[in-house]
Amino acid sequence: MMKAPLKPAKVKEVDIICQLIRTHSVVGIVNLEELPAKHLMVIKRNVKGKVVLKYTKKRLMKIAFDKLKGEKKHIELLSNHLEGIPVLILTNENSFDLYQLFQKNKSQAPAKSGQIAPSNLIIPAGPTPFAPGPMIGEFGQLGIKTSVEAGKIAIREDKVLVKQGDTITAKQAELLTKMGIQPMEIGLNLLCTYEQGDLLLKSVLAIDKEAYFTNLITAHVQALSVAVAAGI
Repeated sequence: MMKAPLKPAKVKEVDIICQLIRTHSVVGIVNLEELPAKHLMVIKRNVKGKVVLKYTKKRLMKIAFDKLKGEKKHIELLSNHLEGIPVLILTNENSFDLYQLFQKNKSQAPAKSGQIAPSNLIIPAGPTPFAPGPMIGEFGQLGIKTSVEAGKIAIREDKVLVKQGDTITAKQAELLTKMGIQPMEIGLNLLCTYEQGDLLLKSVLAIDKEAYFTNLITAHVQALSVAVAAGI
């Protein structure tokens, strides 16, 4: 079945997307799902002048990628990463600097029911600000051992409330918030970038630049030692 031709306004939108891609060295895709509008506004202000965010429909992005595949090798592969609420990122920063820029603009947020724990979420041992009462029952329901010290509830030992990768329940999220624990990172979720014909996924971009540089220095020193020992 043939698809209906694009309306003039959508043809113009595809042309705009293509032109933006042509005039920037790096194209990325971010997923705005679960990112509050107020946080997005702050991030946009912080990256202004370095990054262009292009909001458009998935279908039009795919059409633009297909239109450009004769000019830019493998760019159509971006179509496989349009997840959640995708937005195009266009920049002349290199991909790794772009990822680090977004990481620096992330902030902590309370957990919500249904979210996945990014790490083991621990209720630490020690005093709490809560007076004895209903809170003792809330702690008990979640398997947290308590005592009363100086008129306040105290946690007797560290408790892993949610294991990494598990789904956070409503009661767990409520307790974490009451305890002032904000375990979730929110920011622009960069899924991948396209640069000079290469598709770079988040797993590749998320490197520790300082550790990588240290490894290069170590490799150089070791290579030099081997060369000296071998008389090269």
